[in-house]
Amino acid sequence: MKKLLLITTPVLIATAFNASAASSKSSTQNFSYLSGGLQVSKYNHKLPTEVNSADHSPSDTMTGAYLRGSWNFTDNFFLETRGDAVSKNDLTISTGLLGLGYFYPVNDAFTVYGLLGGSSAEVELNLISNGNINYRETGFTGEVGARYQVMSLWTIEPAVRMANYDDNMYEYRLGNIVGLNEHVSLEGNLVHRNYTSDRANNGLKETAYQFGVRYSF
Repeated sequence: MKKLLLITTPVLIATAFNASAASSKSSTQNFSYLSGGLQVSKYNHKLPTEVNSADHSPSDTMTGAYLRGSWNFTDNFFLETRGDAVSKNDLTISTGLLGLGYFYPVNDAFTVYGLLGGSSAEVELNLISNGNINYRETGFTGEVGARYQVMSLWTIEPAVRMANYDDNMYEYRLGNIVGLNEHVSLEGNLVHRNYTSDRANNGLKETAYQFGVRYSF
């Protein structure tokens, strides 16, 4: 969780100091916000979560948190950072992203965007008396997505992202934003990550459910 905070803090601070009249924009065009909440991740394989037990306590479900911040610093350009971490017993899996994006409003209800940057994925196993074992991958990442205002208080955010780790990672995301007032919204996101190009279903796949709150500036 400490690594998650380190990943997201710089943009969160920058966004907070740049709160402005952006809140008057359409919800599909506001790229200055902070969000975060609970994450539950389900994997296609049971993973060993405890080193000191006889069977290693395998589990395919882990819980944790996610954070996200975006700053529309000039015109249609924005800087975005994301991080999430889930854990169970001695096992922690985390991801992070930092990227520069550009959005294009097609109309008041529909906006498309692209993002390029760097991302990481890390698996860490706490051995207690013998320190930690961790495996980390980093690479360039690219994403294309859209925002569509279904109703006055409901906006959806479909997106596809690829990261060039040792095996290309593909992420498919569907975000749901339900506005409570001008600044505060509820989030419900569905994220699917395929960490390998193996089509025989032997590679690691994750489906994450995120429930949180977004504050738009």
